[in-house]
Amino acid sequence: MNRAHSRSRSRGVTPVAAALAVLVVGAGASCVWWLGGLSGARSDQTSSQADAAQIQSAANAFRAQHASGCPTFSSLRQEELLNRNARSDDAWGNRFRISCEGGEIAVTSAGPDNKPNTADDVRASR
Repeated sequence: MNRAHSRSRSRGVTPVAAALAVLVVGAGASCVWWLGGLSGARSDQTSSQADAAQIQSAANAFRAQHASGCPTFSSLRQEELLNRNARSDDAWGNRFRISCEGGEIAVTSAGPDNKPNTADDVRASR
């Protein structure tokens, strides 16, 4: 009897153990994929926010040189206040908008939902 018991252990992995292993590996891979997606979304938000801040900084420099008027992308590039390679749209393909109201210059884009004036908009202002 002892011999039969030792043979069953040496037969390899049981189907139940193999199914559990596949389940664990699959769940781990799903978690890695999900976390990678979160970090990609954060990266898009961060890079878009940095682009908006760069445009806003150039717009402030424009305003320091010009008593009135609101800059455009063309004027910022023409006066070499904004690098020609600077993005004019956010990570989701929405154009940045420059607005001047009162003494404030704001740079905004619609953000991930592609709808302006919602909570996820990218905004830089001062």
